[in-house]
Amino acid sequence: MGQSSILDLYKKDIGKKLVFGVSILIFLIILMSFAVLVGPVNIPLPEILSVLTGQTKSGMAYHIIWNIRMPQILTAVIAGAGLAISGAVMQSVLRNPLGSPFTLGISHAAAFGAAFAIVILGTGTTHSSGDVVNINNPYITTISAFMFSMISTGVILALAKYKQASPETMILTGVAIGSVFTAGISAIQYFAEDTAIAAIIFWQFGDVGKTSWTEIGLITAVVVPLSL
Repeated sequence: MGQSSILDLYKKDIGKKLVFGVSILIFLIILMSFAVLVGPVNIPLPEILSVLTGQTKSGMAYHIIWNIRMPQILTAVIAGAGLAISGAVMQSVLRNPLGSPFTLGISHAAAFGAAFAIVILGTGTTHSSGDVVNINNPYITTISAFMFSMISTGVILALAKYKQASPETMILTGVAIGSVFTAGISAIQYFAEDTAIAAIIFWQFGDVGKTSWTEIGLITAVVVPLSL
């Protein structure tokens, strides 16, 4: 195969990736627009456009769009981008398409950290309001989840550095670590109260319903520098 043929294949591959990326971006914009339009409160399209263009700077529609819907949308986009980038980095470092926070046990460790904070430390004291379960101290709960996820990551990195483990071995080790932390979550749930169990499950599902511009700033401050 000549050099020109290799160059043509490279350009063709880049072109496919560019088309795919633009298509995903357009689809994302469509979903974001749909998310602004849809909600429990029906807001007419002209009123939404008036708020987004700055013509309307007060009222119920302004509050709903800028303080509820837009924070939820941007949080989902930024957090999703961070997860996608972290997954790509893991697969590149491990040289294995199976590399992910789930197969390496990192997600399970984070879930255990959250459960530990909610039930054992009491930093995630919960209360139930109707059908809604609230975590009163989400920041401490998140810090605990992060610390335990770093434990799992540290074990994987130590295995790679000191034992010269292959990517396949690290994946299998991650699966084993995930199983250990999953068992720990089950043990914590066994001794926890019903409301705490609901809070653990609620945290694992994730929710952007209560996000604000403050949370967006925190997420952006973490995701953007680590993505560069």
